[in-house]
Amino acid sequence: MKTLQDSIIFRHGAKIKGRIVQPPMLTNSGNDGYVTQDTLDYYAARSQSAGMIIVEYTTVSENGGPSRSWARDREQLTIYDDKFKPGMAKLATVIKKMGIKLYYNWSIPVEKLIISLNWVSRFMHQVR
Repeated sequence: MKTLQDSIIFRHGAKIKGRIVQPPMLTNSGNDGYVTQDTLDYYAARSQSAGMIIVEYTTVSENGGPSRSWARDREQLTIYDDKFKPGMAKLATVIKKMGIKLYYNWSIPVEKLIISLNWVSRFMHQVR
C-alpha cells in the first residue's frame, strides 16, 4: 500500500519525495514586491512536509501588479526586474534545502506575455 511519504517519479523523470504537493496560496508576505523574512519562514515551514511546493502567484510585469493586500505594507511577490532576483533566489534555496521540488506560479497580463516570458525564462535558467 502506498503512503504519503512514498516518492513519486513522473513520466518525464522528475522525482518528488512524498505525495504531498502544496498548491499556490497567496500569502501577501511580500513588501513592495520583495521576498521578506516572513515569506522565507512560511515556505521553510512547508518544505518540512511537502514533496513539491508551487510558489504563490508572482507578477512578472510592472504594469500587472503587484496586487495590494488587506494588510498594510503587504502584497504579492514580483519578479519583473533584476532587483527582485536575490530574494527569489533565497526563496528557491530555502525550499530546495530540504530536497523539495519547486514550481513558480507566474501572474501576467496577456498583453505583456511575450516580452516578459523571455526575461522569466532567463531567470529560471539561472535559478536551476
